[in-house]
Amino acid sequence: MIEHKDFYDFLEKLASMVAETFGHHCEVAISDLNTPESAILAIFNGHVTGRNVGDPLVPQARERALHCADGYFINYKDVKSAKSLKTSTLIFEKDGLNLALCINYDCEDLEKIQHSLSSFLAVQTDDDLHVSGNYAPIIEETMKEALKMIGKPVRLLDKKDRLKIISYLEGKGVLQMQKSIQAVALYLGISRYTVYNYLNELNNNKDV
Repeated sequence: MIEHKDFYDFLEKLASMVAETFGHHCEVAISDLNTPESAILAIFNGHVTGRNVGDPLVPQARERALHCADGYFINYKDVKSAKSLKTSTLIFEKDGLNLALCINYDCEDLEKIQHSLSSFLAVQTDDDLHVSGNYAPIIEETMKEALKMIGKPVRLLDKKDRLKIISYLEGKGVLQMQKSIQAVALYLGISRYTVYNYLNELNNNKDV
């Protein structure tokens, strides 16, 4: 390694820079593939995988190194890891030198944020009113009948009116049809949760 000291020093500075730039979720390791039993020469943010200098290559890292025909694996998911790791590996092989620079990014926190954002941004659209399946015409027609019975536009409906509509639809058996709750909620400008609350209220009144 002494004859390649300048290159190794450069590689170590590069690894440190990457780890510092992307923060404590980003592990960067330099490994000597010629000594797999004690491969890790330097590692930054080793807490990501729990490894230290002098640790051996894990089996999947050895496998990647053996089959690395192009000298790199870029932006892949380490499916065998217990963590959700986004990984890239570069291999430098020349004049007896056989080093790997590996970046492991722990995506667990980001995936939680992604899940939260997806849940928050999920919305219903007017397209959901077009219920698919054999029940669609029945649901839409019965909804129109209920609104005609009340004699008001949707924007002027109060809770008492909506309860009457829900009761009418339930009596017609509409609310047992597929996607009916979703469609009715959109027609009335309320949430599906509110529709279910109205149904519970109507059923509780029946028991009195």
